[in-house]
Amino acid sequence: MGIRSVFGKSFAVTTSTAAVLGMGVLAAAAQSQPPINVVINQSPWLEGFASIVEEYEDATGNTVSLDVNPYAGSLEKQRNAVRSDKSEFDLLIVNGIFYPEMYHGGFLEPLKNIDPDFELDPQVYTYGDTPWFDAENKTVNRETGDLLTVPVNPNITLMFYRKDLYDEKGLSAPETFDDLLANAKMFHNPPEMYGIVQRASRGTVSVTWDFFPYINGYGGSFFRDEPNGDFFVTLNSEAGRNALEMYVQLAKEAGPQNTASLTQGDLIQFLATGKAVHAVLPVAAWAQMDDPNKSIVPGKIDFATLPHADGFDSTPALGHWLAGIPKNLDDAQKVAALEFLKWFQKPETQIAYAELGGAPVSAAAYESDFAEKPENRYMLAMRTASPQAKGLWTIPEGAEIAAVMELGLNRAVAGEITVVDALNSMAKDMAKVLADAGYKTGNLPDLK
Repeated sequence: MGIRSVFGKSFAVTTSTAAVLGMGVLAAAAQSQPPINVVINQSPWLEGFASIVEEYEDATGNTVSLDVNPYAGSLEKQRNAVRSDKSEFDLLIVNGIFYPEMYHGGFLEPLKNIDPDFELDPQVYTYGDTPWFDAENKTVNRETGDLLTVPVNPNITLMFYRKDLYDEKGLSAPETFDDLLANAKMFHNPPEMYGIVQRASRGTVSVTWDFFPYINGYGGSFFRDEPNGDFFVTLNSEAGRNALEMYVQLAKEAGPQNTASLTQGDLIQFLATGKAVHAVLPVAAWAQMDDPNKSIVPGKIDFATLPHADGFDSTPALGHWLAGIPKNLDDAQKVAALEFLKWFQKPETQIAYAELGGAPVSAAAYESDFAEKPENRYMLAMRTASPQAKGLWTIPEGAEIAAVMELGLNRAVAGEITVVDALNSMAKDMAKVLADAGYKTGNLPDLK
């Protein structure tokens, strides 16, 4: 049993799988390396990651220190580290929404510069090919870009729903948004039970992230052709209107009156206390649903990929995490950091990571026998959802775009402005942000 520090507090790391296995599987070929320091955020998946780090230490004798911070604090430490003469961290755990800042800034060492033979394991999901970056064209591109990172957490969104209530009525998981609306209204019985709870509060990237699968699920997008550098804003399209109208309708007809103030933590609480039937949440929240110390509905929540409109695909939102190595390090520290990533991405490590309560990034784990167990049913949904997930944007101006969208979407859900006014104003403000930054942009004519 290991102990690790989080904000000066301690938590227990679970008994190691490797110890149970006699450490034969995980004691693979990692060479003796100097200690490395990893900056990481506090999150529901932290304990699983800390456990697999402990396995690495036990299997190799190498030392890994975790510098754990709140979300914003971790981002600030990373920004400071890469801009200093020498980074105090050997491995940065970078969020899948704000990684473009590290890529465009040229702060990360291409992994093949450290080891020309290094490749991403073929079973690791690529999450929209975000580990690669073409610095010349400033695009995420697997074919022309350098491999800069290795995924470490797949934090994509899934539909959480009350399977027991569905079974009572002979229903299947909602495939379309119309299915979701009909089913949510069927179960809606406030204040005892809400048909759906949605996040619509303003934050760093809150309601924007939760709305993203809706606009994509109606065939829309934020930009016309982002992969090819065309940032013409298409938010205020008919698809955008349909998506936001559905988001607002769900809140009005099947949700709590205070939807505009709900946070992600509130959604988890509604589900865990048996007060809601549906919620869209990051996969990392799954474990709380079955924990009898945190939930009164253990075993009753099931998971599915997100709904979509007829004729379009489901598009879970990427909020994944990527591990990158700063350029401003000594060569020995770069090698040591990459040695950990080599070990971490191995199929056998990823299966052990799942067994330790972590969130694996490899198909090896999601297609293993472990995934077939009823208590790991979230993994079956992840088999389908992982290849479908998309990121919100690939440019460093994401924080400014999010600020625009957080305000507009929140006001629309709160009923302060109409859906049309929200979309038109957000599109204009987004186009201005992009134009000021020098991108090829513009926006659609106002919706009427």
